[in-house]
Amino acid sequence: MANITLLLVAIPLLWLLWGAFNLFTNYQKASRLRVPLVFAPVSPDNPMWIAIQTAFPFVFQYVPFQSMPWIRYCRLGWEFHDRYKTHERLGDAWMLVTPNRNWLYVAQNDAAVDIFSRNQMLNVFGPNVSTAEGPEWQRQRKLTATPFNDQKNVLVWAEALRQAEDMLRSWLAYGEKGVPSTADDSRTLALHVLAFAAFQKSYPFKSWMNQNSSDRPTTYRDSLAIILKNVLIILVLPVKAFAIPFLPAKWARVGWAVTEFRRYMLAQLAEEKQLAAEGKQGSGNLISNLLRASDELAQSGQSTRQTGPARGLKPLTQDEILGNVFVFNFAGHDTTAISLGYSMLLMAAHPGVQDWVAEELNYYLLSDDRQSWKYDEVFPKLKRTLAVLLETLRLYNPLPGIPKYTGDQPQVLQANGRDINIPKDTLVVPNLMALHTHPRYWGEDSLTWRPSRWIETSDPHTSTLGTRLRTESIKSPSKGSFIAWSEGMRNCPGKKFAQVEFVATMATVFRNHKARPVVKHGETLDEAKVRVLNVVKNSTVELLLQMKDPDSVAVTWAPR
Repeated sequence: MANITLLLVAIPLLWLLWGAFNLFTNYQKASRLRVPLVFAPVSPDNPMWIAIQTAFPFVFQYVPFQSMPWIRYCRLGWEFHDRYKTHERLGDAWMLVTPNRNWLYVAQNDAAVDIFSRNQMLNVFGPNVSTAEGPEWQRQRKLTATPFNDQKNVLVWAEALRQAEDMLRSWLAYGEKGVPSTADDSRTLALHVLAFAAFQKSYPFKSWMNQNSSDRPTTYRDSLAIILKNVLIILVLPVKAFAIPFLPAKWARVGWAVTEFRRYMLAQLAEEKQLAAEGKQGSGNLISNLLRASDELAQSGQSTRQTGPARGLKPLTQDEILGNVFVFNFAGHDTTAISLGYSMLLMAAHPGVQDWVAEELNYYLLSDDRQSWKYDEVFPKLKRTLAVLLETLRLYNPLPGIPKYTGDQPQVLQANGRDINIPKDTLVVPNLMALHTHPRYWGEDSLTWRPSRWIETSDPHTSTLGTRLRTESIKSPSKGSFIAWSEGMRNCPGKKFAQVEFVATMATVFRNHKARPVVKHGETLDEAKVRVLNVVKNSTVELLLQMKDPDSVAVTWAPR
């Protein structure tokens, strides 16, 4: 018994000593950089720490992170709550020292551009364009670029219009009691648009309030929905862990979804390979596009003996195709769904912005027949509608930061007015939340949601609405100060996909209708708007930013 007690005491003591030794070692490395240092007892990317915060969020909501500097930066999504404050206090570059590794945070636009011109995650189903580096990334980017083109955007536009029309119809049916599932319904819409664009599968819109979450998932859509909702725990734990018998039923359901989604993709891949072998036309879905583009480009490089990038280009392997399908599904769904959820509530709290956007929509969209809203004619004109997305991403970007890794070689970065020699095995993080909100780039109202900041006009003195709208354009911020879709060569290939889906949805919903929060007993409309904004600000990060309790706000929709 004494030996067991001694062991129980010795193990955590040794763990603490080992952590203290590593923290001291990393401090010695960090001190050579001559940048401000902040210490944390645990690394933000520690899998166990992430799992604990994710599993017990109700406990951590009572932890006063802001009043305890030594744990402030351990909190998931601390960047969202901190915004630019730490950089204002410590400078454009400072280092977080942890027992695991050191993190260099940077909030200088030129340095951010430099970092992106030079991430190892999302590797659940196989290697992909997000996790590859160097020549391997160049190969995968070239082979995976084909699915993202204007031909695909035409499909995205049409399906988003259809889904948004069905969603609006379901919301109007709630009348004055309002819709409490705005954010969840936005996720459903984004999932359906993705399913259509990626696999040509069209599903009727069904409000989250009318869905039975206990149903056993039976389709590609159901399994993908479960995966996307639980992606953080899937990334942290190995797939086999979900098959352990005594785990909660929810985890078993997640494991089943992962297995079914992989089985579905493999079946699709086998079918497309068979069609290609028989010389038949592919189905046109995402797997077909990846397979055909990969084979054609590789064959072209071999048959013409090119000396450029296509020379000797290996086709994507099975795991690489599956890996890229997953990352496109993840990136194509969650970022758009989150942006839609935030924007809907922000618009409900800002009726003036609704009127401003409706001016544009009613000027350019003259017919109620949405089939007449042609993508190539309409989308480029709806700049105010796009500005809503840009402003939402500025303040509520799903990704608080995009870490870069120095690897096994030291790197030199210019920040804080000098060269910083960064040692190997260091994470360098362009702090998106700081860059997106720093008054240096966005003015004194940098924390205010104001979509009009994105619009400039060549004729500001005109009093005619039509002339004003026709001369408006999207303002370009300082390079490196807005990184919603990454930056440089590695920018997000699905950027246009997300913009098209968002603009089509908002155009459908806000052209002839307006939203307002349902007023609670004893509450004024202005107080209800403030409550909505507080719900929006009360956000947290698991893998991506999300509101803690969006269902606490009901929104009512009515014709203009």
